[in-house]
Amino acid sequence: MTVVALGLLALLAAQCVEFFSFRSAQKAEVQTQATQTAQAFKTEMETLLSRVEAEGVKLGEEFAQNDYNDAQVRERIKDVSLSFAEIQGVTACYEPFGLSPDMRLYCPYYSKATGDYFNVETSYDYTERRPGTLWYGGVIDNGAGWAEPYFGDGAQDWFVDFGVPFNYRSGEKAGTPQGIIDFSLQVGDFQSIVHKLIVGKASYSFITSPKGMFLSHPVDDFVGTKTLQDALEDETLSPGLREAFTALQNAESGVVSYTDDTLRDQALVHYDTLDDSGFGMVTVFFEKNLSDSQKAKHRRYIQIALTLSLVLIIGSIRYFARDELDRGEIEGLSVATTLILLANVLLIGGLQHSLDAQTFPTDSPAIVDTSALGGIISAENARAETLKLDEPTVIPTGLYIERLEFADSYNVNMGGVIWQKYPSRVVDDIDIGIRLPQMSPFAEAAFLEESYRRTVEGKEGEASYLLVGYDFRVTLRLNLSYRDYPFDKRHLDIRLAPASRTDNVLLVPDLAGYSDTNPTSLSGIDPDVKLPGNRIVETYFNFSFEEFETDFGYGASGSYSHMPLLHFNIHQKRYLLNAFVTYLIPVFVTLSLIYILIFACEKTEARQGIIESMAAFFFVLIFSHIDLRKDIVTADLIFMEYFYFITYLMIILSTFNLITYTKSRVNIFDHNENQIYRAVYFPLFLSLILIVMFNRFY
Repeated sequence: MTVVALGLLALLAAQCVEFFSFRSAQKAEVQTQATQTAQAFKTEMETLLSRVEAEGVKLGEEFAQNDYNDAQVRERIKDVSLSFAEIQGVTACYEPFGLSPDMRLYCPYYSKATGDYFNVETSYDYTERRPGTLWYGGVIDNGAGWAEPYFGDGAQDWFVDFGVPFNYRSGEKAGTPQGIIDFSLQVGDFQSIVHKLIVGKASYSFITSPKGMFLSHPVDDFVGTKTLQDALEDETLSPGLREAFTALQNAESGVVSYTDDTLRDQALVHYDTLDDSGFGMVTVFFEKNLSDSQKAKHRRYIQIALTLSLVLIIGSIRYFARDELDRGEIEGLSVATTLILLANVLLIGGLQHSLDAQTFPTDSPAIVDTSALGGIISAENARAETLKLDEPTVIPTGLYIERLEFADSYNVNMGGVIWQKYPSRVVDDIDIGIRLPQMSPFAEAAFLEESYRRTVEGKEGEASYLLVGYDFRVTLRLNLSYRDYPFDKRHLDIRLAPASRTDNVLLVPDLAGYSDTNPTSLSGIDPDVKLPGNRIVETYFNFSFEEFETDFGYGASGSYSHMPLLHFNIHQKRYLLNAFVTYLIPVFVTLSLIYILIFACEKTEARQGIIESMAAFFFVLIFSHIDLRKDIVTADLIFMEYFYFITYLMIILSTFNLITYTKSRVNIFDHNENQIYRAVYFPLFLSLILIVMFNRFY
């Protein structure tokens, strides 16, 4: 036994070394990925901003050297705008009578989004000094530079601009500003550029102007309205972000590591300041996002725990068996073994409960920003081009759930609002409406009805659209698995499909309709929605890609292969206390009563009472087991049922033990009045549970 113990200690040491090596490599990989992503992000931003500045200065010099007329001005700003993919458009604005003595104001803006010009001077007097005109007045007064975020009155959106003044080259005003060249980045476009390199790697990011104003923020309302100082005054700000924001105010760079209590994960905060422009960047990475080895880490925990348990059990045997075992030493060894096995059961159960919910391999990652969404749309457009089909019409679709409850194991009742935005150009050509493919065939009271409709006029950079809203109350039939109950992760995926299969449309999440699209913010569901015994941990949109083996009679089967389908996902975790109190208390009470009966039973010829008692325990347990199967109607063998099966086995073994003990003389049972069986009773039960958990969850 000593040799076995030494071998186990050597194995335990090797497992610990391997675990720390694994964790070190894991952390190093996370830090490397985070650093590389943050550095690539910084390089991309510096390259972009430098190009904008260089092109702006170049175009400003060109305007200063040439007296362009109206047609030439428009031609030049259009050519430059189209040659620069990342910008929204270019503006050439002149001082009063700067272009012509017959024209007081002249300020054409070419927008790539509409492919047309917009005359700013027709909307407002840009020469007035006020917040909405700083893009012009600030450059005239202070020279070339980036403007603080401003709300453009003409475009009705937030912008970040780089402006360059150009001067008169002759005449009495020679050397004084004649106007400015302005390169515009719409905040929405700016955020897309910001997220291009970090989507799927970082949870969220912040971009700040040289004066600390947020240009990019997970909460849209903060863009252009809040500063770093405003954020620092929020007492709920996490310690890592507080340190990063404070350092960013001093134009510093660095990395902060902290534990996020809300997400229960290690966070890495990279913050940096672009040297030339003064823009600040903060990128938050989470270990779980960058590491795909949660299960591998848990396996190592289990290996170490089992090896350590064997060492402790052997050590306990060596300690208690240093001489002949007496009653107290046998009981002590039994208690020690029981506690060790129970600790392993709790460990494996806790690790399984902490696992994140998994999506199917065919599902896309969560769509949390326009960059991720743009990738899906681009892929579908490329596929349409390959198949020689028209590009699908994109229909932004949103969902807000106000009521949610489980009707039974698979049917979920829910109600709320769905809305869609149909481009005005296609309203007359497609069927307006939406389908919920998972609607239960028995949901006779299902309600899905249009509740509002209005046309939203287009604005600069955006086309007009028809907004249609629906109220719904439906029962959805979902394919849920209860195999691991109560450690299962209920994943509610609500599918949204267009009204007609023949319309070439692509439903996408209306990200602009939500203030925060981070999955942990639980957007799209009313905060008052509570599911008894469950906690909602994430909500998000994503896509699955369906392969239909039919053409639905339309004779175009190729159109129905690899079809993108929009999902709204709700991830839940169970509160274990509810399941344990409801279903495991009868098990442990039964086990305890059997143990008391074993402890109290003496040798006697009357064995009828033993059988009656065991039969009573069996019926108590079987009724609880039946209640479990009634509450969770599934074809799967539920994990919790193993507690019942093993308890049935313990009833049979205990009945055999007591009858044998009372009927005849068997040395192993007669020792200290059946103490051997009493000593192995709970360790045997927990060992069988541990074997099942290891087989199911390892």
